[in-house]
Amino acid sequence: MTALAAERCVHRRGYVLYVQNVHPMGFVMDAAKDLTATAVRGSWAASLNAAADRRPVVFHRGDQDFALLPAQLLRDVLRRTVPAPEIIAEDVGWTVLLPGHPVAADGMTLDEALRDFVSALRDYADAWDDRLHRAPNHQHAAALVQHVSVSDDDELLAWASGPDGQPALPQA
Repeated sequence: MTALAAERCVHRRGYVLYVQNVHPMGFVMDAAKDLTATAVRGSWAASLNAAADRRPVVFHRGDQDFALLPAQLLRDVLRRTVPAPEIIAEDVGWTVLLPGHPVAADGMTLDEALRDFVSALRDYADAWDDRLHRAPNHQHAAALVQHVSVSDDDELLAWASGPDGQPALPQA
């Protein structure tokens, strides 16, 4: 099984392996403090149980640190971290765009523009995963791509629509 297939398999179970340089805050599972990927793999069920309880599961492989956490927790953090898109009412229709990212959509109605925006986010995340992640001018999009990856279309629509479904319209 490839690493990508394993990641998708983990994601389907509601968990995501999220790569980040994380300070090891300690992980209490059989008093283990300095976990390796091999140790976590050997106690996968206990690791998932700890993550489900929202306890830190931080481990290392080589010179990289990883954190195992429920996808819902990651989604909640990223929803608050990734800047919300701007929604602009045009003379005819709507535009939704994400400043700093090459993602935008237009529609005659706000709903149409938002749905096209979610589709554009998915297209960008696919392109980023395939090739753009290597480009220096797209490195900053990792959090956005993770957010898109752990969210379904309805969750992305809710995020793009703003709190309580109220779009964040730019001030005139």
